Amino acid sequence: MNKNVEPEKTVATEAEALEVSVHQAKLKKRKRIIAIVSVLIAVALFVWLAVYLTEVIFQSLESDGSVEDTAKNFKEMIQGYGSWGWLVAFGIQVLQVVVSPIPGEFVEVGMGLCFGWFGGTVLCMLGSALAAWVIMLFVKKLGVRAVELFVPLEKINELKFINNEKKLSTFVFLLYLIPGTPKDPLIFFFGLTKIKIPNFIIISTIARIPSIVTSTIGGEFLVNKNYLGAILLFAITGAVSIIGLLLYKKILEKLKRRSENHQTKITKG
Repeated sequence: MNKNVEPEKTVATEAEALEVSVHQAKLKKRKRIIAIVSVLIAVALFVWLAVYLTEVIFQSLESDGSVEDTAKNFKEMIQGYGSWGWLVAFGIQVLQVVVSPIPGEFVEVGMGLCFGWFGGTVLCMLGSALAAWVIMLFVKKLGVRAVELFVPLEKINELKFINNEKKLSTFVFLLYLIPGTPKDPLIFFFGLTKIKIPNFIIISTIARIPSIVTSTIGGEFLVNKNYLGAILLFAITGAVSIIGLLLYKKILEKLKRRSENHQTKITKG
């Protein structure tokens, strides 16, 4: 009698396990579909907002081409939203980092125009931090396929060798401190590494401070009609950025060679 019961229990257990497995597979598929739909909606919303805000910004900058009129128009556009102006400016900063509709330096100068160097710096740092959090979460959840929506895969492959877990924090700080590096696209790459989101946001935000402060000070110079100071500041910043970009390329080449040599030694060994 017991011999007949045992096989029945085994069959029942296998059937239950199969049912649970099928249920889990369906649940996983449903979650994946919801995630994909949510991402597509979020991307569409970001793109729409980016296009809309970019159009609004450039319409506000229509002038006779003088620096004074351009600065005045941009400030009036933000102030036109009243108490919501800071939120509009914050949204522009976030969108600039996520989908890059306009150059980051332009936005940072604009924040300095509207809120002074200190207020502009705070807004830029908070906006950059939120944007970085959104991008990192997005990439870590969906992986490299999500990255391809925003950054060419070739660019990501160029940086694959920077994946040393012990040195990731140092890489983040250096690459975000050096002027001229492609800071916004780098967020997508670091999202594919093992670095934790809070660590990345804290380190990259702190490292961004010098470049942000420089831009917001330039914006304050413009609004105060200190054009000579602004020109000198932007000229120095431009020169340092070019040097920084060359330094960035040299560092990447050196790290890449070191990684290739290490891989060669492992292969030979």
